[in-house]
Amino acid sequence: MKLAYLKQAGPALLAALVLVFSLTGASLAYDRQTDRQAAVNVEVQPSKLAPGQPAVFQLRLSTHSVELSQDLTKVAALSDDAGNQYRPRSWQGSPPGGHHRSGTLTFPPLSSKAARVTLTLRGIGTAAQRSFAWELKK
Repeated sequence: MKLAYLKQAGPALLAALVLVFSLTGASLAYDRQTDRQAAVNVEVQPSKLAPGQPAVFQLRLSTHSVELSQDLTKVAALSDDAGNQYRPRSWQGSPPGGHHRSGTLTFPPLSSKAARVTLTLRGIGTAAQRSFAWELKK
């Protein structure tokens, strides 16, 4: 019975997947990066990263030894190779505190001249700085 259902749902499921991937744009082409310093693991995955568009990153922070009490809109910065600096517009996710946090960090639209961006996080755990960089796909 399940096989028959999958055969019937096949075209609709494929169409739904195409729609989801088209709405996310080129973001799936960007690799997730991980930084493991000072007993804190930080994973960053761009979910939207294109010139002229807001830059959006998914973050996951995890530790078993320190409080993750940072205001991520104050410790994060984004820069590009054209010399522009961007401050976060918003953090939507876990509030400060605890040992595990996740959410979405959103920045203003990137310059149309940008070809590379670097996300910098300061003061998470005892690490002075963590940097993550991506080449923009045009």
